[in-house]
Amino acid sequence: MNKHPLPEQLHDATPDPKGIDQPAPKKRAKAAKPAKRICIMVLGMHRSGTSALTRVISLLGAALPHQVIDPDDSNASGYWEPTSLNHLNEKMLAEAGSRWDDWRSFDPGDLGASRIGFYKAEISRIVDEEYENASAIVLKEPRISRFAQLYAAVLKAKNFQLHYVLANRNPLEVIASLGKRDGSTFATGSLLWLRHQLEAERATRGMSRVFVSYDAMMVDWRSELTKVVTAVRPGWSRPFEDAGPEIDAYLSSDHRHHAINDDRLSADERVLPWVKEAYKALRALEADPADNQAMAVLDSIRVEFDAETVLFGEAVFPELKRKTDEFRFIERSLREILEKKTKN
Repeated sequence: MNKHPLPEQLHDATPDPKGIDQPAPKKRAKAAKPAKRICIMVLGMHRSGTSALTRVISLLGAALPHQVIDPDDSNASGYWEPTSLNHLNEKMLAEAGSRWDDWRSFDPGDLGASRIGFYKAEISRIVDEEYENASAIVLKEPRISRFAQLYAAVLKAKNFQLHYVLANRNPLEVIASLGKRDGSTFATGSLLWLRHQLEAERATRGMSRVFVSYDAMMVDWRSELTKVVTAVRPGWSRPFEDAGPEIDAYLSSDHRHHAINDDRLSADERVLPWVKEAYKALRALEADPADNQAMAVLDSIRVEFDAETVLFGEAVFPELKRKTDEFRFIERSLREILEKKTKN
């Protein structure tokens, strides 16, 4: 080795860092984590005031989806839920042999890992399209009450901080509303109310949640919505004095067609004991979302309800699906015959 190289040999040589005093390399600053976005998820049975609650939360500052289901005769003041997620949830339920008015329990895991992966990806894509980069959003689609944990997994992965608002309404009002809109029987309305409320409550335990009475909101929305604003991270909502005129104008009693007090529920012999006890427990959760005694009552009801559902649900819904498929086939065949006659 040449211990004494000539100057020209050093011209392009790379210095040995060990032989030169150099400042210590600067540590790379850790990239700041993006701030969590807020998702206020409204859960509850169809016809329980979830639409009104969603709209009021949006008037307080949370973004609505771009494309919502159009108002109709059943809900002239609007549904405020994303059309695309409504269709996706219907597709998922149908693939599993279920439907929106199925009062059996529903486990998305029964579809298999591949299909669950597909639905999670679709939910994520639709949320991006419908809400874009909004820092605070409100999401409502009553079917989600039956599989809220699936949505929670997707939204948490998208860096959302989740807060749940559970709508609670007198079951007799819900049953009457369903009967008017869909022709549902009293028994079907009762079981549907029970399933949606039980699943929504169970899925949100230990989470940031509040229970809002639809009846109380129609009387004094400021008191009920204070619970929501307090539970959610500060900074997302408009002051009540700014949003108040719009909310007052929206919450018109003209859109409320069924108002029944709780005493009538207790006295009505048609109502299942499960429904009466569940509603009483949910009213207790309005005051304290972590009421252990109320949750124990709901657990007991769920165990009994699920046991009976296994027997009677399997007797009803496969047969109902078969008859529905037959009816649709006949309807399609008749339509084709009429179209041919029209052309001729």
